Amino acid sequence: MKFEFEKIKNMNKRDRIIALAVCSVIFFTVLIIALVTASGSTPEESAPTAETKSTGEVTAPPPSASITPAAPVSTPARPVNRYKRPDAPSSYGEFDFSTVRPLPDILARQKFKAGILVDLTNRKVLWEKNSTVTVPIASMSKLMTIYTAFEEMGSSNGITPSTRVTASNACAAVGKVKINLKPGEKYTLHELFIYAMLPSANDAAFLIAEYFGYGDSRNFIEKMNLKAREIGMNSASFVNANGLPIYNTDRNIPPRMNVASCLDMVKLIERIYEYPLILRYTSSAQAKTRFGTIKNSNQLLAKIEGMEGMKTGYTQAAGHCLAFSCTINGRRYVGVLTGFDNRQTCFNFARRLLGWGIRN
Repeated sequence: MKFEFEKIKNMNKRDRIIALAVCSVIFFTVLIIALVTASGSTPEESAPTAETKSTGEVTAPPPSASITPAAPVSTPARPVNRYKRPDAPSSYGEFDFSTVRPLPDILARQKFKAGILVDLTNRKVLWEKNSTVTVPIASMSKLMTIYTAFEEMGSSNGITPSTRVTASNACAAVGKVKINLKPGEKYTLHELFIYAMLPSANDAAFLIAEYFGYGDSRNFIEKMNLKAREIGMNSASFVNANGLPIYNTDRNIPPRMNVASCLDMVKLIERIYEYPLILRYTSSAQAKTRFGTIKNSNQLLAKIEGMEGMKTGYTQAAGHCLAFSCTINGRRYVGVLTGFDNRQTCFNFARRLLGWGIRN
């Protein structure tokens, strides 16, 4: 640099100015480069990259100190259903049909549509007839109604059996059998469960659906069908909460109705056992209410030790139906029958069928 300035001294004034300007530009350029080199690489060069260890494992680069990691997002826990048994399994196995046996002649001669008897303790099917065929189930549908209601009630805040529900004009217009709920009057869910399960009141079942459907029973019916799919009721389909047929204005079109197979109903009863409080409704022979003392339509409750209900049913399409359950000698037996011409014949067959299953 000294040499350059010596040469400048020997130049004329104009050349010296030009030379000084050039030297200044060179000097400041060198200075800037030196400062950048001393301060480190450019941002692009300093960005961390993945490294490969001697083992060949690729490790991610360390996070930049200038970036603050976002706080982890926590998923809200699903509310615990306070009415469900804490030891209830999350899933159930298949039923064993290899143990099916023929009925004695006195029972085999009886005419009806379909049926099944299962030892639920070991999931062995003791007897069946058309048990996977889809059939109308009439008021046995109310078992899905109360099960879905408890699923909803147990997972919600503030809703209990003491919750009061106002009867609507729509529920009062439902056909028989009914308890004759009065529009504008309030009833507890506890009362509605009694009315729906013991005398099989269709207006009570409708009001349950209306309440848990946020004022529209159709919302509740969607939940019933969703629960059926979750349980594995492969042939079940629900159009209402009480089991009554829904007729079309054109009488040439068949009515819509709730359907399922007898095996589907066994799966549902198995889930109902997750709720001890539901069993109190299904197994009560009678109850005192504002309408007086009402009796359970299931005659087996007073005749068989260990009987736990479950539900009767009848429509012209379904015939006389019965879902029943009994725990005796440490074993639990579940049966479903449909399509009997006579109500008493249905009960008599169920009683003999259960006795045969227990002995065998």
